[in-house]
Amino acid sequence: MNASRTVVVAGATGYIGRHVARVLHARGYRVRALARDPRRLEPIRDACDEVFIGEATQARTLDGLCADAEVVVSSLGLRTLRSRPTPDAVDLDANLNVLETAQRASVRHFVFVGVLNGEELMELVPILRPRETFVRRLRNSGLRWTVLRPTGAFNDMQEIFGLAKHGWGLVLGDGHHRINPIHPADIAAVAADAITDMTLYDTEFGFGGPDIYTHEELSGLAAQVLGRTIRIAHLPYWPIDSVIAATRLFNRNASGFLRFFRQTLSRDMVGTPLGEHTLRDYYRELAHP
Repeated sequence: MNASRTVVVAGATGYIGRHVARVLHARGYRVRALARDPRRLEPIRDACDEVFIGEATQARTLDGLCADAEVVVSSLGLRTLRSRPTPDAVDLDANLNVLETAQRASVRHFVFVGVLNGEELMELVPILRPRETFVRRLRNSGLRWTVLRPTGAFNDMQEIFGLAKHGWGLVLGDGHHRINPIHPADIAAVAADAITDMTLYDTEFGFGGPDIYTHEELSGLAAQVLGRTIRIAHLPYWPIDSVIAATRLFNRNASGFLRFFRQTLSRDMVGTPLGEHTLRDYYRELAHP
């Protein structure tokens, strides 16, 4: 039924985008994956019906990207601590280039993967402003739109597991703020649902995984899976704030991401619980690769 429906996946080489391509392909859509370097698509090459070689930050390379496509799903976003590229170049300009290409091709629907509470957080976390600026542009684009706002993905929890392997748990503040992290495959499933679920048209949806944990409980879960006792260390906020301020002098990207994690770790980040994958099972996979 979906075989003739082409969906463009922007960000297909990324952690979430790879799962988006796989889920869409499994549901019968024709997946056209955007990639600057097609070699990075090798892990999901079987899920990509077409590979479009282009650079999202360079609009001139995107001609034809959205030809005959009905939907675009973008998870494009800055994922580097290096000082270049900038959030404006990736989170805003690259996504705008894809959006404008979609508009010219009369694409019907644009699905964008954003950040839970991003509009609220951007006042405290400037690195989020380009992403939220794009969300505003998308709302006013004239296309049907969906903005998905997941909580932290499971890969963000790997550092907690790594510390537990060495007998430690490190939490910021009292460790009582809550989060329900989500598997990227479940994020991808919601992205695919958004294509046909009219309740997700022209709206924003904040969601997370099925289980809610405090940050201290995340360390405890890792310890349980590993079958060992760990020591929980509580880190006050001021050393992190000092590092953020110092880092900003020479690397604004690194400083921005540190500020992002500082703010998200000092508040509840809980979205609508859903999904089939549990963090406990993910930790078991890490324990027994």
